[in-house]
Parts: sequence; C-alpha cells; structure tokens
Amino acid sequence: MSEQKKLLRNIVKSDFPYKGRIVELRVDTVKFPSGAEKLREVVLHKAAVAMLPVDEDGKIILVRQYRHAIDEEIYEIPAGLVEEGEDGRETAVRELREEIGFRPGRMEKIAEFYTSPGFTTEKITLYYATELIASKLQEDDDEYLKVCKFSSREIEELIAENRIIDGKTLMAYYWYLARKAEK
Repeated sequence: MSEQKKLLRNIVKSDFPYKGRIVELRVDTVKFPSGAEKLREVVLHKAAVAMLPVDEDGKIILVRQYRHAIDEEIYEIPAGLVEEGEDGRETAVRELREEIGFRPGRMEKIAEFYTSPGFTTEKITLYYATELIASKLQEDDDEYLKVCKFSSREIEELIAENRIIDGKTLMAYYWYLARKAEK
C-alpha cells in the first residue's frame, strides 16, 4: 500500500454481512487522520466485460433486456461477467456468441473502467468487435434478450428518449463517434 493511502485512512475492521453469486458486501470501519471513525460500505463485484459490436453495414448491435434493479427494459451493448478461468477476451467472445449470435473476426480493447468507485469494485473491460461471424451459443436461462441493429442516428434518438441509460453503452457509443470523427 502506498504511503499516501496509509495517510488517508486506516481500516480498523471489516465485516462481510452478505455474500451472493455476483457481489459481496464489505462494511469497513475506517479511521481517518482526524481521528474520526466512519463506516464505508463496499460492494465487491466480479470483473465484467462489455462489447460494442458493429456489423459490416456500420450498424451498432444492441440488446434490449429487462433489468430488475431498475424495473425497466433498456437497450445496451452486450456484456457479462468474467467466469473462473477465463480472461476478458475469452469472456467477450463467449458473451457475444450467447447474446447476439456472432463472434468477432476482430476485437480491440477500448478501455478498462470502474463503474462507480465511490461504493463498488466493479471493473469493466470494454471491447470494440467487428468482422462479425455467425456463431450462436445457447443464451443463459435467466436472460431474455432481443437483438437490435441501429444506425448512429437511431442511437441518438434512443439516447434522447432515455431508452439507453447505462454508462457502459453511452461510453462505448461516444468512443465510437470520436473514432469515426478521427478517420
């Protein structure tokens, strides 16, 4: 641990009141340089991947799915959890095959980012997938996805209508626009 981190806080104790399939909750008692002790709740989350698939016609492929946490159906890029023994690229290929029925001929890593570092360790590796080849795998039994293809103009309309509202999809889309502008 860096000296800077040691100066900022000291974990007095940690409790783990919940452990689930995807997340754990850790509650830390933290002592700060002022002497004050405060609770900090941290959601420990498995690593994940997300992919921006673009077909040969320049259409962006999204999935429409119901998300229980927000009780809403939204459009988003394909994504999934990194399974034990997989690396991120393997997970990305598997998830594309399960969710949209294609594997990428080319895949480029865009970025790694924390979704909300104020309370969770969730880190997503984002990929750009092109030269798509039909290759369907069975989707997970708890996923009900509809695969949809959109032009950039149609994506802009979905954003304006608040039908694309998750950060990974917005980040990937705006990266894509910037990349197109560079060419």
